[in-house]
Amino acid sequence: MLTIAPTPVGRAYALVILAWSLLRTLVAPLFGGRRGLSDFRRSYAADRLPPVSTGERAVLLRAGACLACGLCDVGEGAAMARSGGVYAGVMDLMLASSRNMPDYDAAAASFDAVTDERLAEIEPRCPARVPMRAVAALVRAKAAQVKRPTRDA
Repeated sequence: MLTIAPTPVGRAYALVILAWSLLRTLVAPLFGGRRGLSDFRRSYAADRLPPVSTGERAVLLRAGACLACGLCDVGEGAAMARSGGVYAGVMDLMLASSRNMPDYDAAAASFDAVTDERLAEIEPRCPARVPMRAVAALVRAKAAQVKRPTRDA
């Protein structure tokens, strides 16, 4: 294992960078530095990453409780087959499709393959109590906000 001994100059340089960053963070707002939701939108619009509310953040945290037990996929085989590969089951929606917000437009197509009524039937099976209908609603709403530009546009 290669180890590099810290030098006094290296430590001093690191402290200078750290101090400069702290100073910029504290002083920037006094001189009109970027802050707020409009700056967030401007900074992340190209990444198709919209801001989330406190309630939406709570839904995403609850979705993260999924244990990957597969109980939500029981009885979903026919719907998966009908979808032609678009829908890989509810577990996939909770574990993968709901995790990457810039791809929510693709995830919304998967969520369209399962109705809210069906999710209401499946939710009580979930040992982690993932709010599947709330996750579906969040994905659909955010997908509408971050529509992927078409090739023609």
